[in-house]
Amino acid sequence: MTDSTTPSAPVEHKKVSTEKETSTKTPPAKQGSRSGVALGAIAIALVIALGGGLYYHGHQQAISQRATIQQLQAQIDALKSGQSQEDSRLVTAQNELTQQLKDTEQKLTTQTGQLTAQSSVLQELQNKVSAIAASDAKIWHLSEADFLVKMAARKLWIDQDIATAANMLKSADKSLAEMNDPSLNEIRQAIIQDINAISNVSQIDFDGIALTLNELSDQIMNLPSASTDWDNTPLEQGATQVSENIKDWRQNLKHSWNNFMSEFITIRARNVPDNELTSPLLTPDQDTYLRENLRLKLLIAARAVSRHQGEIYKQSLESVSTWVRAYFEPDHPSTKAFLSQLDELSQQSVNLDLPKELKSLRLLDTATRNRTRDISPAAPAPEPAAATPAPASNQEG
Repeated sequence: MTDSTTPSAPVEHKKVSTEKETSTKTPPAKQGSRSGVALGAIAIALVIALGGGLYYHGHQQAISQRATIQQLQAQIDALKSGQSQEDSRLVTAQNELTQQLKDTEQKLTTQTGQLTAQSSVLQELQNKVSAIAASDAKIWHLSEADFLVKMAARKLWIDQDIATAANMLKSADKSLAEMNDPSLNEIRQAIIQDINAISNVSQIDFDGIALTLNELSDQIMNLPSASTDWDNTPLEQGATQVSENIKDWRQNLKHSWNNFMSEFITIRARNVPDNELTSPLLTPDQDTYLRENLRLKLLIAARAVSRHQGEIYKQSLESVSTWVRAYFEPDHPSTKAFLSQLDELSQQSVNLDLPKELKSLRLLDTATRNRTRDISPAAPAPEPAAATPAPASNQEG
C-alpha cells in the first residue's frame, strides 16, 4: 500500500499548480478560457490515468512481492526443519564420538599399564641377558660337564661300556677344571671317586669269550657221533618164511605178521660194547637237528655274553655239555678238546659288578640347576583382571 499511494502525491501537487496557473492566466485572456478548461480537464484525466496506472502497477508489484515473501518463508521453514534434523544428527554423532573417545581413552589407559608392565619385564630380561653374557663361558662348561656325566651314567648302566664311561667322566672333570671355580671342588672330588669305582670293576674279555663260543659252534659239525656200527643182518633169520605144513599155522601166522611189520619197522643188531648198549641212537635227520640245536645254544650263550646275562649263559653251556656227552663219542680227541674249552667257558662270569650310583651325577645336576635358575628370565606378572579388556575391544584398539 505504501508503494501505490506514494506516486499519487506529486500528481495532486501538479494539479493544484496547474489550476493556480490557469486561474492566474485566465483574466488576461477570456477568449481562451474554454480551451484552458479543456486542457485542464485533459490534464486532470491524464493525471488520474497516470495515478491509476501507477497504483495498479504498485498493487501488482505488492502482490508479486507478497508471493515471493511467502515462497521465501516456506523455504526458510524448510531450511529450519532440515537444520533441526541435521542438528539432531550432529548431536547424536557427537554423543557417539564422545562415547568412543571415552572407550578409546580407557583402552589407552589399559594398554599403557600393560606397556609399563612389559617394559619392566623387558628391563628384567635385559638384566638377565647381561648376566648370561657375563657368565656364558662358565655356564657352558658346567652344562657340558653335566651332560658328560649323564652320558657316562647311560653308558655304564645301559650299554655297560666301562671304558667309555670312564673317559666321559674324565672329560667332565676337565671341563670343570677350565672354570677355575673353587666352589666346584666337591663335585670334582666326587667325579674322581666315580672314576676310581668304575676302574675297579673287573675287566672281563667279553669279546674273547664270544669269539671262543663262535669257534666251538664251528666245531660242532666235526664232532664224531656215538658208535653207529650196524649189522645189516636181520635180527631173526627166516623170521618171515612161511611153512607149507598146516600144523605150523601158529608159526606161519607169526612169520606173516613179521613180514607185514618189516615194511614199517626193521630191527637190526648193533655191534657195540656191552657198556654202550644204553647209549641213545639217532637217525641221520635227528643227528642234523641235534647239531643245529647245539649251535643255536652256543649262539644264545654268545648273545648272553654281550648282554651280561649270567644265568642264560650258564644254562646254555650246561645244555651243550649234556648233549655232547650223551650223543657224541666222549673219548674222541676232538670231543675231549671241545668239552675242555666248554668247561673253561662255564667257569667265566659274564656279569658286571657295577656301582649302584655316581656320586657326581646328583651334585652336578643340583649345581647346574641352581646356577641356571639364578640367570633364567623371570615369568611375566599376570595382568589385573579388572584392567583386562574384552577380546573384541583389544582387536579394535
